[in-house]
Amino acid sequence: MDEISKNQSRSLELLAPAGSFEAFKAAVENGADAVYLGGKSFGARASAANFDLEELLKAVRYAHERQVKIYITVNILIADQEFQELLDYLFTLHEMGVDAVILQDVGVAELIHTVLPEMETHASTQMTINTSWGVQHLEALGFCRVVLARETSASEMKMIAETTPLDLEVFVHGALCIGYSGQCLMSSFIGGRSGNRGTCAQPCRMTYQLVNEAQENLLVQKNTGEHLLSPRDLNLAEELAELKRIGVHSLKVEGRMKRPEYVATVIRLYRQAVNRMENPLEGSAATPLLTSGEHQELLQVFNRDFTSGYFRENLGAELMSYSRPNNRGTRLGRVARLEPGRLSLKLEAALHPGDGIEFWTGRGREGVTVGLIWKDQIEVKEGLPGETVQIEFFGMAQPGDRVFKTNDALLMEKARESFQEGRERRKDPLTMRLSGQLGDKLWLEVVESERRVSVYSASAAQKALKRPLTWDYAFQQLGRLGTTPFWLDKLELEIEEGIMLPVSDLNEMRRLAVEELLKGVPCQRVEQQTYRQRIERWKQRQAEERVSLMGSVIPQISVAVSDIETFQAALKAGANRVLIGGEHWRSRRGFSLEEIRSSFEICRKQGIDCTWRLPRILNQAQSVSLLLELKKAAEWEKKPKLMISNLGELEMMRAVEANWAFEVDYSLNVFNEASLAYFLRLGAKKVTLSPELHHEQLAHLAKWPGVELLAFGDLEMMVSEYCPIGSTLGGKKGEHCTGTCVKEPHYLRDRLRYDFPVETDQECRMHLFNVKILNLYEELAQIRRLGVATVRLQLTRQTPEQVRQIVRLFVEAWDSLNEGKKVSWMSDEGMAELTSLFPEGFTKGHFFRGVL
Repeated sequence: MDEISKNQSRSLELLAPAGSFEAFKAAVENGADAVYLGGKSFGARASAANFDLEELLKAVRYAHERQVKIYITVNILIADQEFQELLDYLFTLHEMGVDAVILQDVGVAELIHTVLPEMETHASTQMTINTSWGVQHLEALGFCRVVLARETSASEMKMIAETTPLDLEVFVHGALCIGYSGQCLMSSFIGGRSGNRGTCAQPCRMTYQLVNEAQENLLVQKNTGEHLLSPRDLNLAEELAELKRIGVHSLKVEGRMKRPEYVATVIRLYRQAVNRMENPLEGSAATPLLTSGEHQELLQVFNRDFTSGYFRENLGAELMSYSRPNNRGTRLGRVARLEPGRLSLKLEAALHPGDGIEFWTGRGREGVTVGLIWKDQIEVKEGLPGETVQIEFFGMAQPGDRVFKTNDALLMEKARESFQEGRERRKDPLTMRLSGQLGDKLWLEVVESERRVSVYSASAAQKALKRPLTWDYAFQQLGRLGTTPFWLDKLELEIEEGIMLPVSDLNEMRRLAVEELLKGVPCQRVEQQTYRQRIERWKQRQAEERVSLMGSVIPQISVAVSDIETFQAALKAGANRVLIGGEHWRSRRGFSLEEIRSSFEICRKQGIDCTWRLPRILNQAQSVSLLLELKKAAEWEKKPKLMISNLGELEMMRAVEANWAFEVDYSLNVFNEASLAYFLRLGAKKVTLSPELHHEQLAHLAKWPGVELLAFGDLEMMVSEYCPIGSTLGGKKGEHCTGTCVKEPHYLRDRLRYDFPVETDQECRMHLFNVKILNLYEELAQIRRLGVATVRLQLTRQTPEQVRQIVRLFVEAWDSLNEGKKVSWMSDEGMAELTSLFPEGFTKGHFFRGVL
């Protein structure tokens, strides 16, 4: 059976979010097959309430009693000083019996695979996996499942499913990130709150203007709205059959920051949709999976308007919620008239006391909670569509203003009832068989799904003097299952007529049987001593690897350039190491494959170290194109050294040549020794460290050879399939766009009037850069003392003249700081020259402040 057929034969898994225990119960009681949640540490939603260890254990037990799986998020980059706490936490989760952990950090993944292979691992969407080659690498790392990047299309999902035995999990509902997850540093660079550390401040939901170099607001006449990076919410409820057909197994709902009522409502509706899709009524194949009323409930509970994301095509402006970044609610009606202390509403939908409503006025938006409702001066319990009713109101509004319902009191009450303590409804049916005869102990067999237990009565059956044991009486006693997660569906009675058994015996048999069922299926557990021994072996291996890699290291300045003109400028300025390629900006010509070949030949003749940087993001089709280029490059007289920017590229490179020399770029988020050692173990010659590390963390990692540090250049904050220029000015949708981005430079201006440069690449992706350029020129002496031998100048957007001056300054400074140089280096003159080139100023990045 092929992989797609295997997935099509299985039921879809409905995976729910939970940021609190209430939300967890809401998920389970409304039909989730699995729940993902986080502990107090190491999760990508640090602002959620999350679960302490006692709550985690309680959640695992509650879920497993109801055949629901628990996946724990450990989906952030882990700092070296946190590893001991992480190791203790992982073993605690293992002892609890969690079903899987969700990971971002490749070093942590390799660690678990080594010291705790019994634990199932799922690859987070933070790992930026969107191709079959990336999935192939995760398979080798020991993962059982991958959460695909939200940008993956239906056709790409199908291609991936055809080539992997791993389970595919995709987001089907909830908030979307506008940039590729795991590659977004916007919150990190702006405010020090890193999405890679679980503390994203969501600056993408703020207001921005699209401006040109003359600082003109290019959208002022279009009335577009200013939330230019705020997408709508994903909704794939009507695509479930297609998702199953293409081989997806798990349907993930976003929302660990959402309230329990939201979780209850969304999971209830998706449960109904999945059930209808998998068990269709005769003649219902073409009907929607959700009724119009159910779709209205999805809208009502929370929406920024809905979108299908990138599932079918790049929707451009139709992906976005330009007018507002938060809940839109649903259309309620319009203001009919105002009276002192009251307001009349012409209703298009029902209105009840307790509903939250919002007025969209010419001056902004104003929200109120509805109290009493009147119709024709008579108090009523509700207002119906088509009616004009009055409510108490003391705010600002005008006749004709639109009114939206942002909170439905009845829907919220319905949701709360589903997970109230003592009113749990998630119960599994039991089939019981009671058998035996006079003088023997009775035997009770209980079957629940695929589990079967049996118990005997404490005493033997006796001849009944007054009331013999009947089917009705046995069903009554054995069916008293109370707050357990079971209900008695069927009872078979195979006993001799006229016998009796004390009611206490029947109750005890029921209790013992339930107790056995609740124990669940025994799982393989690792002894703590064995775990500790594995950890010590892992640490020893890592220490030995570091020593074995030690050797003489030549200090170097790496210069990353993106076209042939800046490449030549770098060489003239004295660069002894260049990185060519990377993204191909639409604003400049970029490197052709022949120019890459000729550049390598030039460097080889001059004794200059040259590396071909591969693009940061590639989809499936673009990966095929790159693979063809790699095959051509493999036939050159001397193969070029490669710098990989994602895990898929590593597998593509290996597919062409197993021993191809390669380096690792900063986009792979090397944040700790474990991930650094992982790539060096695979054969990496150099690894560029994460730009989110501060100097104390860098000092620890600099003990390893082959590390490279970003020291100057543009800091890329975000890469996105969405282009604000094409979507607002170029009519972009699917493959169509007028190419407005190439006519002049563009910027996104925030509310503080900072202008963030925007570049688009040849694949029409947006790359958003920090306002200020990273500059660690004054810190070069400290960096060298840390032990870092190679620093990088990221000059992919600079002019040839800027490249010449910057490279000259850094090469002179770096040379003077290394052995054999008698002239002491002073930074003042160099800084003055750099400041003249970039009068807007510089940033030290995270070198001193680090990230939260």
